[in-house]
Amino acid sequence: MDLYILDPDINQLGIIDGYSSLRWRRRFFEPGEVELHCPATAEALTLLRPENIIHRLDRQEAAIIEGVDIKSTDAGDEITATGRMGSSMLDRRIITPTINFSGTVEDAMRKIITENRPPSNLVFGTAGGYSASCTFQATGKGVLAVCTALARSAPLGFRCRLDVPGRQWIFEVYDGIDRTVTQHNRPYVLFSDEFRNIVNPKYEINTTGAANYAYVAGQDSGENRVIVTVDQTGGAPLRELWVDARDLQQAEGQSLDDYKAQLTQRGVEKLAETARVENFSADAVDTANFAYLTDWDLGDIVSFEKWGIRIDQRITEIEEVDEGGVFTVTPVCGNPLPETLDLGSDT
Repeated sequence: MDLYILDPDINQLGIIDGYSSLRWRRRFFEPGEVELHCPATAEALTLLRPENIIHRLDRQEAAIIEGVDIKSTDAGDEITATGRMGSSMLDRRIITPTINFSGTVEDAMRKIITENRPPSNLVFGTAGGYSASCTFQATGKGVLAVCTALARSAPLGFRCRLDVPGRQWIFEVYDGIDRTVTQHNRPYVLFSDEFRNIVNPKYEINTTGAANYAYVAGQDSGENRVIVTVDQTGGAPLRELWVDARDLQQAEGQSLDDYKAQLTQRGVEKLAETARVENFSADAVDTANFAYLTDWDLGDIVSFEKWGIRIDQRITEIEEVDEGGVFTVTPVCGNPLPETLDLGSDT
């Protein structure tokens, strides 16, 4: 597979075609990662530098190199380049001044990016018109961290797609397709022993620290403190969470209902962080029925079945590994491990 290396202005510099290992990890709610190992030739040393871009013609995502490691091995000198997909550029911007927003998650992401000094070669793709909504106040936080928190709460994916002819990155929000065995609108996708399309399966469930009911406490104190509740129990046993949101203050002229909506959004995001961990991962074997990128892709909701357990959940990560000419694809279906994300102020 040829890897095209471009400079930060999206001009082609050269091609890497002799590598020993490539790991290409795609993620739905945040930037994916790349790790490339190849001989430290003069050409590779020139091409694989921080800020340069690794581009594949068969993928919409492209990676920005962030780290380079060179070392001697028994097989000769080796260079390792690591980085993240294009949306990682949002990690370089901080929200300032404060943004108060109420509307769709997709519009929120676009507003956050637009108002916080976006790169000159970043443009917006066609809006998807997704209805998931949010109300929040944010300041002093990274643009990427806030977009990730909003994406998880929606849930929606986002990416910066590389447009080489236009020499630009295109930001877009997207959603997957329901391909579970329980829907009847399209052919289903099932990873199971019956279809012989998975190897090395792994299932994990962990409810430590999980919560489904939040008390979100805003401004004031004592009996005057503004507190809202967010109920996501859905009939499950009650697991409560206290969210101190005193950093969210009612703005001048803001209605109490709008302020409470902001508190509710904070609760939704905190519950998304503390959702129980349940995921299923396995090396996927392409079959005539369920071919990667044709019948299923990142963000799609599919079915996994093993050990008498079936889960119908979203593919949140896909790791592609090309090592020694052997190509494996490992989808991860379900909730990823919880992360600490906060839309509030650092002050």
